[in-house]
Amino acid sequence: MNYLRANTADEALGLKQKHPEYMLLFGGTDIAVTLQKREVKGLIDISHLDELDYIKEYEEGVEIGALCSINTILNSTIIQQHFPLLTKACSEFASHQIRNLASLGGNIVNDSPVADMIAPLLVIESRVTLRGIDGERSMPLEDLFLDFKTLNLHNEIISAFYIPKKPNQWYYRKVGARARLNISKLSLAMVKNSDGFLISGASLNPFVKRFHHLETYLKDAEHPYPDLKEVLQKDIQPSGSFRSSKAYRSRVLLNMLHEALEQFREQ
Repeated sequence: MNYLRANTADEALGLKQKHPEYMLLFGGTDIAVTLQKREVKGLIDISHLDELDYIKEYEEGVEIGALCSINTILNSTIIQQHFPLLTKACSEFASHQIRNLASLGGNIVNDSPVADMIAPLLVIESRVTLRGIDGERSMPLEDLFLDFKTLNLHNEIISAFYIPKKPNQWYYRKVGARARLNISKLSLAMVKNSDGFLISGASLNPFVKRFHHLETYLKDAEHPYPDLKEVLQKDIQPSGSFRSSKAYRSRVLLNMLHEALEQFREQ
């Protein structure tokens, strides 16, 4: 396997253009698993690029560089003030040592159905910035994911995430075999703001996505939401595995939804 180290983001883009089959190396905490599952012809290391490692606050939002570590986000007073849901998700991400290395961009670009950070970013309406040879483009993060391990990328680098500041109520819960250092059985991220509900979760579909049927239903329905279970089934395709059965994931998710909705009613 070949290893290339880029000194700048532009240099990394040139290398990616020349070697489109090579993987970009962000934090590298999941690379060993990837190498066990499939052949990788080469790596382009961008993990050290300071230009992609930052948190910037603007009047209407916050921008997070793709190489910002999970611990940096967790300990950021800016994130704690404006996006406590994201802080909560970071606090339950692996261990302190892994959080020091794992990057936000790396967790997203891995496009795993169990990725911890995708669902929280989706429900706070994040946008992703992609950098290519011909310039940059921005899109809602949801539009980045096309299918299982299939991203809307064209020899590009994820360079940043932009999150608008919006007052909201939020809920986040991750269920695993233990509190830390586990792959989630499932998780639920949920926000209620002036526009309605935004809902997503991990380990519930071939790739992490928003629950649009459920969002529409909850906006129009009233407590006790009699059709909640039936509508939810339109948004999820949980698989059974050695971690959890399909029935378990569906049942626990329904319980968490009831818990979240009750929490919102009491706030």
